[in-house]
Amino acid sequence: MNTKNQIKLIKVGYVMTLLAVVLFSLKDVARGFQDGYKDEGNGTLIGFLQGLAMLVIAFLAIRVLVYLYRFIDSVQIGHVFSEDNVRRLKRMGWYCTTIPFILFSFNASIYIQENINESKLVLKIIENIDFQIWLLIFGLTLSTIAFVFKKGIELKLEQDLTI
Repeated sequence: MNTKNQIKLIKVGYVMTLLAVVLFSLKDVARGFQDGYKDEGNGTLIGFLQGLAMLVIAFLAIRVLVYLYRFIDSVQIGHVFSEDNVRRLKRMGWYCTTIPFILFSFNASIYIQENINESKLVLKIIENIDFQIWLLIFGLTLSTIAFVFKKGIELKLEQDLTI
């Protein structure tokens, strides 16, 4: 199988995976909208900030998916080591590095609301709230790959200028 067919297969797999995830999570999305509509946040500042955090997370996640698709698309047409791909990889890296911290803050705010009277609340938050370390590692890996791509472009330019 040649490279172009492999990339097409990757794109098809990517789109099918995204569709499957969306279809299987529609029930959860509907329940989340119903909870928000029922005013689970009770109109407080914390409720507003939680909603804002979820919108930011959703925005960043969608941006990562779009940049990933554009990256695969540019590889398919033969523009692997380009400045556009370096920018895409950097942005995906920053977004994937930022999301776990926002998500941790969101989950911590919910935990604080439910357990406001507990002693040693900070220690309980650290014990009971998950931190998405895999997403942080993925973001750092993307940033590293962006750096390698940028160095590759610089080396290619140096080689092109050498007689």
